Amino acid sequence: MRLAAKFSLLEAAIFAFARAIAKKPSEKAASIAQPREIDAVYLWVDDQDASWQEKRSKFRPDGETAVSSAKSRFRQFEELICSIQLLAANAPFIKRVFIVVDEQTPPLEQIKRELPFDVIVVNHADFIPAKFLPTFNSRAITAHVHKIPDLGERFLFCNDDVFIARPSSIDDWFEGQKLRLRFTQTSFPAIETLETNEVLYRARWKTKSLADGQGWTVSDKMPQHAAIPLTKSIMSELWKLFPSDLDQTSAARFRSNQAVLPELLALYYAIGNNLAAVPENATYKYVPMNEASGIAPLIDLALKPRQFLSICLNDVSVVGSANAISEGALRARYRRTLDYLLSTVSGRE
Repeated sequence: MRLAAKFSLLEAAIFAFARAIAKKPSEKAASIAQPREIDAVYLWVDDQDASWQEKRSKFRPDGETAVSSAKSRFRQFEELICSIQLLAANAPFIKRVFIVVDEQTPPLEQIKRELPFDVIVVNHADFIPAKFLPTFNSRAITAHVHKIPDLGERFLFCNDDVFIARPSSIDDWFEGQKLRLRFTQTSFPAIETLETNEVLYRARWKTKSLADGQGWTVSDKMPQHAAIPLTKSIMSELWKLFPSDLDQTSAARFRSNQAVLPELLALYYAIGNNLAAVPENATYKYVPMNEASGIAPLIDLALKPRQFLSICLNDVSVVGSANAISEGALRARYRRTLDYLLSTVSGRE
């Protein structure tokens, strides 16, 4: 199976077969009118931008960990374009899309005219205090996302590797001001197994510790890597409750082992303050795109068109050599997978 994945042969055949037999959704089913009252926010970076590379190199710490410095933290495969196209097709309640950048321009000219909502590019300096800039830390950006000018009260917080892959409604994400929360069945790795400078899961444990300190009944289950429903009010309240922790998180220009995850803390706040709603018809598919073993979830994805509400095509931070695929194979995998997702949208081939 791994050999087939490395050469892209099996998955290419599976996607071709899936596209050949797939039935298109009807135009009527895909165009149910809904009020456009929810915004979406994406974080995006162009890792090939020479100016950004120079700036990042200047501030990069000597002790930066492999996870923080991994190519996967910043490289992109045009996922943003596909994600926004699927958002337009499957989330007819979206009013505006804000794309957060560091003085860069997302490549959206080819699709802007066909989008049913406005796309607004926002620079870090437009809403993040100057003392925290420049930043290469998504957690610092997330901690201030509620300060984006003109952002609506309710919004979906997205990375460019997440996709709403079937028609959805506001009720799939919000119940009034309550957030529909989605967690996986996977627990955080035990904290005693983590290296002292580990930056991914120590932040999750610290976030849970803050929630436990407030008496909120939360678990150690991983949240889905998907679009996350948030409100400006909840994000503002976090700063009132945890100012020093969020300040410390924001001050780190790169991910650190002392940080919290602001979006996870927001979900815990919702649980602890009667602002969490149970999801309905929640289906989720996670694909580790740069792992050879990612072929299994890709096949499942291909053979179940429009079954999954949320899909994550994750470029994993660190992959063992025995399970890694080449960058060329990775780019080919992204291209065929993104093409397939777009082919499931009504009116596209």
